Amino acid sequence: MCRLILPRGIVVKQFDDSKRVKIPQMFERFTPNRFNGYVQFDFDVDAGVVCFQNGYIVAVLFEHGATRICGNEALLELFRALHRDAGVIKVYRVESELVPFLERMCHGLLEARGQLVRYLDTERLLTYLEHEQFDGCIRVYTSTEADLLFYRGGCAVGFFPDGASSLQDHLDIAHSLARDPGCRYDLIRTAEIAQDAVTSLNLKYDINLEKEWLMTWREFNM
Repeated sequence: MCRLILPRGIVVKQFDDSKRVKIPQMFERFTPNRFNGYVQFDFDVDAGVVCFQNGYIVAVLFEHGATRICGNEALLELFRALHRDAGVIKVYRVESELVPFLERMCHGLLEARGQLVRYLDTERLLTYLEHEQFDGCIRVYTSTEADLLFYRGGCAVGFFPDGASSLQDHLDIAHSLARDPGCRYDLIRTAEIAQDAVTSLNLKYDINLEKEWLMTWREFNM
């Protein structure tokens, strides 16, 4: 079941059976192409995303129920899920300028999760964001779509609606997800990512994908 961690960008590829995909090789092919975007992994219970900028990994997020795992440990948990379960893989392209916003979202701290939008006191929330000088995003989603609203210093700086490839300066209110009675939202606080934190997930540095893949494979096959 698709959990829609991020809105859908421009569709590049979909694999309906993750067991037929060589994951390390797929990731490594993004490097010479200087790929900007992300790969979404959907399993029956778990879900994960791996974000790329100029062909290199800059963020990994893995969700198991209400648990969010980031960074290198998230990559290992994703590999374990791929060895354990069959899932669906979807590759989306976005503009390079959008990737840092997605990166911070993946590393963010959940302050609220799964709240119904129809009960939201919008004025009170906006006052809170302004008072807190909030840096982060609001993820608005239904069972089929998701939007991200990004804030810096308590002010909106852009939107990533479902199906877009770049940061937008407005949302189509007439077709807003918030009109869906089942629409929910998450409030995610973020921080600027230090350069050393970014490079720790960069393939040019300390990730050996083949080694990590084989190590997690052995947990299920030795």
